[in-house]
Amino acid sequence: MNILHDLHELVGANVITSETAHQISDYYKKRQTNSPGGKNKQLLLFGILGAFLVGIGLLFIVANKWEELPRSVKTACAFLLLIVPQLLCVYAMYKKADKVVWLESTALILFFAVCANISLVSQIYHINGDASTFIFTWMMLTVPLVYIMNSSAVSIGYLIGILSYSFAVRFDGNALLGDHLTWLLFLVPIPHYFRLIRSSSESPLTKLLHWVIPGVLTLNLGTVVTNFGELMPPVYFTLFGIFYFIGSGNYFRNRTPEQNGYLIIGTFGSIITLIVMSFQSSWEKVSSLPHPFGTLSTAPEFVAFLLLFSLASGILYREIRDRGLGGLRIMEVAWFLFILIFVLGFFTTAPVFLINLAVFATGVLMIRKGAGENNLSTLNSGMIVITILLICRSFDIDLTYFVKGLMFVGVGIGFFITNWWMLKKQRKNEAQ
Repeated sequence: MNILHDLHELVGANVITSETAHQISDYYKKRQTNSPGGKNKQLLLFGILGAFLVGIGLLFIVANKWEELPRSVKTACAFLLLIVPQLLCVYAMYKKADKVVWLESTALILFFAVCANISLVSQIYHINGDASTFIFTWMMLTVPLVYIMNSSAVSIGYLIGILSYSFAVRFDGNALLGDHLTWLLFLVPIPHYFRLIRSSSESPLTKLLHWVIPGVLTLNLGTVVTNFGELMPPVYFTLFGIFYFIGSGNYFRNRTPEQNGYLIIGTFGSIITLIVMSFQSSWEKVSSLPHPFGTLSTAPEFVAFLLLFSLASGILYREIRDRGLGGLRIMEVAWFLFILIFVLGFFTTAPVFLINLAVFATGVLMIRKGAGENNLSTLNSGMIVITILLICRSFDIDLTYFVKGLMFVGVGIGFFITNWWMLKKQRKNEAQ
């Protein structure tokens, strides 16, 4: 780790004592040895990769004469494929219980072995079925591994599998639980996730879960669309507002953006929604919707909005109670302002101007924040937001090519100037 290389410099500068340096070094060496990030992880992962390659090779060899084998031999092969990973899991639980890599790897092998077993048995006995039934059966048989093996890898696979099931239901219409009850399946691994958060786990799989959970929920939200897809912008914007609240909480406050999927998805999801709604055509679809309290009030999209609005309102109330109105940031109330603008879109065309103004203001605020924090990524993100807004408006505003060219040249010069100024500022701070 980089901090281990800096310890001698910190001791020489009298920032820390030699004893403290030894304690820090011992702590990180112990953590590296016991965590999935140690050298043993690479050896084990390559061993697993070798085992997979051997297994695939054997499958190809068997497949060469598969049709000639009797049904009993085929069945034995299918269940042997399932039994061996289970024995590996038992070995890991009792002999390698303190090795996270062993638990995660063996659980993941069994996770995919169950998939292969179901496929083989279905092929051997000619059991017909659709994709949604297959995925549902696979996920229900393997989700106990999340808690039996304490496996974050399986929880990630399960969440992606349930997302696939949710989409498969939309295509084949064979929902074993009902279209909207599939949302309950996403709750199964959440206690495991909360346990990881309470233990302040720094595992790469935990960090990946911080991205998978908001990403899966965002994608699956599209499955509630029935007849009123035009109502989804405030639904998504409210969801992104909730993600922003979570990503700004105490747990994620001191984490890097790469470890905070909630904040990144919440922020850029909100920006993308604003850009989509900055077009006049988007608001023409909104104005064509029926009265908000007529047939629209019973639509699944409206029900989803009410649920998310209630959750976001509860979080906002707690933040106001703890910090007061003056302590709120603009992104923490942006979802509520967007809803007001969206409702206004039922009666007037003013929201088009307001949304474009909001996108521009978002870009400016990001540039200002990046400049204040000496963060080139945030500053350039703000510049990119303004550039995208400019590109969008160049399509639906009747301007000459000369004027459009001047606009793009101005933004391009702005990129060069702001980055040059930021780099100069960083070098000046480093020299002090």
